[in-house]
Amino acid sequence: MSRRLSTPAPLDDDDLLGEILLRLPPQPSSLPRASLVCARWRSVLSDPQFHGRFRKRHGKPPLLGFFTGDVGRRHVFTPVLDSPDRIPAARFSVPWSRKGYDCWDFRGCRHGLAVLVNDRGRGVVVWDPVTGQHRRHRVPFSPNPRYGSIWQSSWHWHPAVMCTNAEHGHAHGDCFSSPFKLVLMCKGPTHAFACVYNSVSGVWGNIISTATTSSSILSRPGILVGNALHWLFRAGGGVLVFDTEKQSLGVIDKPADINVTDCWSCQLLRTGDDGNLGLAVLSKDSKPSIQLWKRQSQSSGVVKWVLLQKTIQLEGLFESRMFSASRNALMVGYDEDSNEIVLSTYVGVFILQIESKLFRTVSKRLPLDDKMFYPYKNFYTAGREVGWKWVNPEL
Repeated sequence: MSRRLSTPAPLDDDDLLGEILLRLPPQPSSLPRASLVCARWRSVLSDPQFHGRFRKRHGKPPLLGFFTGDVGRRHVFTPVLDSPDRIPAARFSVPWSRKGYDCWDFRGCRHGLAVLVNDRGRGVVVWDPVTGQHRRHRVPFSPNPRYGSIWQSSWHWHPAVMCTNAEHGHAHGDCFSSPFKLVLMCKGPTHAFACVYNSVSGVWGNIISTATTSSSILSRPGILVGNALHWLFRAGGGVLVFDTEKQSLGVIDKPADINVTDCWSCQLLRTGDDGNLGLAVLSKDSKPSIQLWKRQSQSSGVVKWVLLQKTIQLEGLFESRMFSASRNALMVGYDEDSNEIVLSTYVGVFILQIESKLFRTVSKRLPLDDKMFYPYKNFYTAGREVGWKWVNPEL
């Protein structure tokens, strides 16, 4: 009689098992919970190569929540996912010194990294919230004595971080281990200044400056459009633009038809597939709405602001009682990857997707809150230093 070759069961084949596990949803609980099934599953799920394939397959990481808070030491993480994917706020405890006067101001998140600045201590921290205290990169301001008068001024600095390994659209995940650039921006009375730190060389580049006609300070985190970072001045100012490749710094005027008196009514956007710079303007008249503008190249080759036909009427999207006591709404945050604006109102905080006009609730709080909301996105994978309460303590 001829012998039959035994065929392994599908789940006994590591390659096939890996393909199956790749199809798990990218939510925070998926891989850690699957790793508890058995040692073999845990081995597959803990493989760094599997992590890379998992991120490549799913592309953009999920929104885990928002960091919020005032300038100083009070920063709070607000989770947005439901159980079992909801991350406790205490899990993302913002790192700072124990010294009472050593205040770190939160300035934004990008590519899974968060950035904080200490104006008084003249330093910046690049931080991976998922791995916590173990993954921080503290960068002091440039020691070059030529720049001393700028570094030691009382101006406020605005850092922005970006991973320089753009593999799979930054879906490679562990951006903290990848090279990153840190851009430090400052607005003085008559000039703006920018400088770039490269994590590979560990060296700050030259300071670049440009004259500005506005005395207004920068109002919110910069957004990345292509290779350029854009910061919005407070009311009456324009847009500060720093091209990270060309190392150039300049100013774009706002649309002439915009008459805005506060910094909570304007938000820079990254528009559509073409990746042009856009601007959302919140109108607070009898029918609150958001006007959308876009930078477009004209036939003459000149780039101008163009008012889009699409206007978002807020009254038809939100509960009517949102406008009963007051028609106030504030734009307090922006997710540049999904083109979503964070709106704070008297009945809560909401996320509004620009293209679809769909919105969802972040939190229901009173009264109207003018804290900035910094969206944080990242993948959770088995074996990362998370400390979920249902992870096997013997692992």
